[in-house]
Amino acid sequence: MLPLVFCTLAALPISAQSASFDCRKATTKVEHLICADAELGSLDGTLGDLYRRALGDAGAAAEALRTQQRDWLAERNGCDTNSCLVDAYRQRIAALSLRVDGPLGPIAERELPDGVEIVQRGPLVELKAKYPRLAGEDSATRKANRQIAASVREQLQDFRQNYLDFLDGNQGEHFGPPWAIEIDVAQTYTGQRFWTIDLTLYSYTGGAHGAFMHQALVFSRDQGESIPPAGLFRPDSPWLSRLAELSHADLSEREPFNADSDDDWLRNGTAPEAENYQVLLPLADGLKIIFGQYQIGPYALGIVDVLLGYDELAGVLNPRWFGD
Repeated sequence: MLPLVFCTLAALPISAQSASFDCRKATTKVEHLICADAELGSLDGTLGDLYRRALGDAGAAAEALRTQQRDWLAERNGCDTNSCLVDAYRQRIAALSLRVDGPLGPIAERELPDGVEIVQRGPLVELKAKYPRLAGEDSATRKANRQIAASVREQLQDFRQNYLDFLDGNQGEHFGPPWAIEIDVAQTYTGQRFWTIDLTLYSYTGGAHGAFMHQALVFSRDQGESIPPAGLFRPDSPWLSRLAELSHADLSEREPFNADSDDDWLRNGTAPEAENYQVLLPLADGLKIIFGQYQIGPYALGIVDVLLGYDELAGVLNPRWFGD
């Protein structure tokens, strides 16, 4: 998982920050608990700083903010254990961070030797992406690089909008675990006539677990145009049927499928339908097909791939990309 605000707060060094009040004047049970625990003292100091910043920016909403803070203090004072107090502080810190720093936080972008990295951290959300930059300054390479960047940035923007819509639907409050998205490069391949890029994407927006998927980006080296899955094959050829037949045969020989080669999940997930064959990666040693989570089996099966040799696909491959 990505290092978001909850784990960041928990990892503050014990000497990083003291309580926001004078512990020599502590009187209530809650104040004594805070003063006796380094983590609680640090959280109280963090909250005090955030509250002062939020109040300074509140303007006409200052009195409403004071009322919210008094209500929270009343709830906090109902705690009688350290764990209850820690949870209360973390929730209030997250809420005030949204007011002070915004829900998404600043965007940091830096150049890498062979690509670009983008990071954006908010109080309860983190976006992180890394994408490659193909080497070369010719028009085809520049065009392909623009499309790679646009694809990744569009996905980040969609995630941002989904998060803002989520906050909108909850009156600006975020309850539950942090949201996260991470895009990375699994591999790149430079063929004689095309580039292949395998991107991985992990996203979490609540629930029991996040979603993990692969994305295939294939570009022609002569014009920098995007090559869709169907474009890898001869027009009007039975390429879907060939991929389905070969994939089903390969997977039927593997665990756990070999115990039940008539499994409906496997049969449906490898059926000759275009939606089943959207992640196709032409590589040096063959065409890799990636089947996503839940496509051919339950979540525990994970992501599965099949590598088909180019000789197995003779007659259906597009000679523009795979000819002699």
